[in-house]
Amino acid sequence: MNSPHHPDALDLRLLANFIHQVVNPLNGVIGTVDNLLDGTVALDKRHQRLAAIRAQLEWSVMLVRNLAYFTESSLGVESRKQSPAAKICVIPQLVIEAALFFQESGLSEGINIHLEDRETQYAVRGSPDLLRQVFMNLLDNAVKYSDADSTVTIRPWIQKSTNHFILEVRNYGPGFRFDEAELLFKVGYRSEQAIKRVASGTGLGLFICRRILMEIDASIEAEYSRQNREVIMRLRFPNWEVM
Repeated sequence: MNSPHHPDALDLRLLANFIHQVVNPLNGVIGTVDNLLDGTVALDKRHQRLAAIRAQLEWSVMLVRNLAYFTESSLGVESRKQSPAAKICVIPQLVIEAALFFQESGLSEGINIHLEDRETQYAVRGSPDLLRQVFMNLLDNAVKYSDADSTVTIRPWIQKSTNHFILEVRNYGPGFRFDEAELLFKVGYRSEQAIKRVASGTGLGLFICRRILMEIDASIEAEYSRQNREVIMRLRFPNWEVM
């Protein structure tokens, strides 16, 4: 029998968590569709319910993409590193598209998502779909683990000493221990505080963020200040341009 630390046991735990995460929103979709079909939902509420269905389906698709990416990486599928075919990825556009997935769930908890600079069109080369997935994973965590009635801030800036483009996702919440900062990017790892806040989770999101960013020679690190309860996910892009 596999021990709890055996790779196969880890894979089974990830699969069980993944199934749980996908089944919940799909069950929500079924329930909402039933209410629409039987007339339980008033006419003036139908648009709102349809928007909720769309958000739940998009969330399920994102989870499936996470699993697909993880599976490809585990099987050694050829890397999609930056190449002449890589597309221009306009960062503010991708961040805004990702944020739209979480506006409704955030507002229900009084959590606002704010992009500090929408005007400067910072851009990098890579896969728009994969980078959007990175921002969705980060914003999902930020909204899920933020204190109620707080703001998730996305801050783009240029570090003068290195001329790197930096993008920070900042939120206020329980955070993590100092010694967990690197562990957060390991497959299946969830911080103690994250588990206390939300019992289930795939433990794949941040691992996948780092893998995707590595493919375009970018990086990500985590920081937490116990003094003001601020969590910072800092993305670093050495190669960038302004459109």
